[in-house]
Amino acid sequence: MPALIFCREAARANIPALAAVLAFLLLLPVLAAGSAHADGKPLVLEDYFRGRTVGEGVFESRIAGIRRPFTVVTHGTWNPKTFTLRLREDFRFADGERDTKVWFFQKVAENRYIATRSDVLNPVTITTGGSSIRFDYAARLETESGPVAVRFFDTLTRVDARTLRNTAEVRKYGITVGTVDLTFRR
Repeated sequence: MPALIFCREAARANIPALAAVLAFLLLLPVLAAGSAHADGKPLVLEDYFRGRTVGEGVFESRIAGIRRPFTVVTHGTWNPKTFTLRLREDFRFADGERDTKVWFFQKVAENRYIATRSDVLNPVTITTGGSSIRFDYAARLETESGPVAVRFFDTLTRVDARTLRNTAEVRKYGITVGTVDLTFRR
């Protein structure tokens, strides 16, 4: 259907339909290649996060005028008996604030996990496959005014064998109130 819409719009602009279809077909491999990882290996949480990783990132909220760079050091331990990845995240913000979060990812099927963390309001179901993983969850954040519930929409994308990019939107009442852009390196 998108190719038909593209052709119709091209015809309105007096571009020959055949040229428009050819241009669209030539773009398909480029678009497909952009979503695939170079070595073709899927992103497996317990493989990538086992041991120590270091990340550098920034939280931004244009609404509140906040930009907070941070580093995070993770320590992941895989328990093959319980199929659980314990991932400790130690955050250090540029302003000196520190925070620690601990995730538990229990593998319940080949490409599926149930994740929990003390400040996450409900267990999170994560389905994997390919070089990216998307998941969302509601979390309770502590602020100077008291706890606030927000929803995170995370995407983990494998850049190469040693690099993982984590982007997230943080929403309140469906409105994006902040973003996170974080790069992990092994």
